[in-house]
Amino acid sequence: MTQENEQEPQETVIETENNSDSSNELLHEVMAKKEKIGKLETQLADLTAKEDKRRAKEDKRRQDQLAKEGKKDELITELQNQVEQFKPFKERLETYETSRRATLIEKLPESKKEKFQNHPLDVLEDLVEEYSHKSPSVDNSSPSKMGGFASLVEWAQKDPASYKKENKKNKGITLGY
Repeated sequence: MTQENEQEPQETVIETENNSDSSNELLHEVMAKKEKIGKLETQLADLTAKEDKRRAKEDKRRQDQLAKEGKKDELITELQNQVEQFKPFKERLETYETSRRATLIEKLPESKKEKFQNHPLDVLEDLVEEYSHKSPSVDNSSPSKMGGFASLVEWAQKDPASYKKENKKNKGITLGY
């Protein structure tokens, strides 16, 4: 029976090492796949950008071809369709900018509202952030009996010299403790 008990811990150690090795292998495999996915995403973004450029060049070439062939009416119609397609986006952007501008101007001090009314949104955001920061409040009151510290213990720990000096003024009567 003692031999059986001695063999069990060895098997457990071997199993733990095997689990550790398989976990490390799995971790390396996952990390390798994650890295590969990252590279593929980068390649996809590059290919998408190239395709967009290619399409823009193709559209430009086709428009030039239509203009050369005297089919300007078709070109004008096509361009008007594109303008109509983008109108809702333009209207949404203008609405957003108007409401954002109004919100930002409301946060400015009264004396600055009219002056900065026509500035771009990014400038207004910076100005609002700048004016919204309040200067830190400074306690100008005279120090308390505890040397400006929250407690006598804190005073004794952080400024022992002034604590001892104050104790001497009190004729040896120890403050705190």
